[in-house]
Amino acid sequence: MSDYRGWKVLLVDDDEASRDAMSEWLERRGMHPIAVGSGKEAIEHMHDGVAVIVTDLRMPGTSGLDLLRIAKEKVPHAAVILISGHGTIDTAVTALKEGAFDFLAKPLKLDELTHRIERALENRLMTVEIAELHAKLNELQGLHNIVGNSDPMRDLFEKIRLVSKTKSTVLIIGEPGTGKELVARAIHKSSSRGENPFVPINCAAIPETLVEGELFGHESGVFTGAEKREGLFRAADSGTLFLDEIGELPLGSQSKLLRAIESRKIMPLGTSKEIDVDVRLVAATNSDLEQDVADKRFRSDLYYRLRVIELRLPPLRERREDIPLLIRYFIDQIAQENDRPVRDISPDAVEVLTAYDWPGNVRELRNTLESALVLTVNEIIQVGDLPPHLKEKTVDQELIQVGMTMEEIEKEAIRRTLQQTEGHRTNAAEILGISVRNLQRKIKKFELE
Repeated sequence: MSDYRGWKVLLVDDDEASRDAMSEWLERRGMHPIAVGSGKEAIEHMHDGVAVIVTDLRMPGTSGLDLLRIAKEKVPHAAVILISGHGTIDTAVTALKEGAFDFLAKPLKLDELTHRIERALENRLMTVEIAELHAKLNELQGLHNIVGNSDPMRDLFEKIRLVSKTKSTVLIIGEPGTGKELVARAIHKSSSRGENPFVPINCAAIPETLVEGELFGHESGVFTGAEKREGLFRAADSGTLFLDEIGELPLGSQSKLLRAIESRKIMPLGTSKEIDVDVRLVAATNSDLEQDVADKRFRSDLYYRLRVIELRLPPLRERREDIPLLIRYFIDQIAQENDRPVRDISPDAVEVLTAYDWPGNVRELRNTLESALVLTVNEIIQVGDLPPHLKEKTVDQELIQVGMTMEEIEKEAIRRTLQQTEGHRTNAAEILGISVRNLQRKIKKFELE
């Protein structure tokens, strides 16, 4: 338990004997009580140094509920505990709805009062920590909503700033859910092209027969029912084209992509006329492109053309100190999106979330928080609101050790995700942030059938 000695507690009770008893009791426990006999006196002592206000509900003149309302205006960070010898359930509900931290009935047990005050002080400390996190978030979101303060993220931010000043092609490498598109957007927004189009496309989501038409455009009638289409290169003209899961691009289209990058010209299907385009290309992958090159699944010339500048994104387990920041950021975001009254998360729940390895990285963390936030009946997310598998440190989790290769880690992440989804490949692919086709290929490669 934290040391709460020296904290100021404002005691308000028109019963002198009760007031003196509470004051003497708290003094002996190292707290600094300020004891007054009326609501009017209490208002005079309301200031930022007061951490908790303990007030009788029924008093002549200014009542406990009146003091609660005034305290919310004058000292919003002070917790208010109401005490009454005439307590009813309705009164308690009213007090809690109006923002009281707690409600106690007389005859008062002093041990219980201490316990409630300590809980209130713990809550105040948490509020201060949250305010500090908010301030830190405001500092750290200068790079277009990429949240992080760890050394790997600071290094990444600096590289993004340097890269954004160039016109070079960029290859972003990272596990599923690490935020590759966010980084691509940050590069675009920080560049001289920032006001121009940013066009993202997931290469795995385009049927193989339609890839070239999507990228380079086509004339009407080039195939049955086809209408004229300008294509993604022209849509991104003067801006940035982001090709996610570039490793899924069919071999037949890779040579044409290479030519478009090098010549800055495209030729729509159904025409022999070349069109000039001014596009900065940023590509991303979660697969081992070097291995794909060795296996003849990816052209070596395109690979080296794409990785003029290479950015590697750290997985969440390698930057655990960023997890509390991300939790705070996502809770605020999700609560607003879903119009939910959830405003906080318990320290125990943060500890559980920080200890987990997150095979699905930031995406999995956000999805987990959204589920907990939407389903909880509390204003504060508790450990019990989290999925059971996060609370059980399994032997499987310990199988990922320092020194493992990225391929071994990827295999373990896929194995555990399949186990979590009971073998449901579509759900597993969604959690991992890859296509079902890519997942099936990796299952075969790692012999996870």
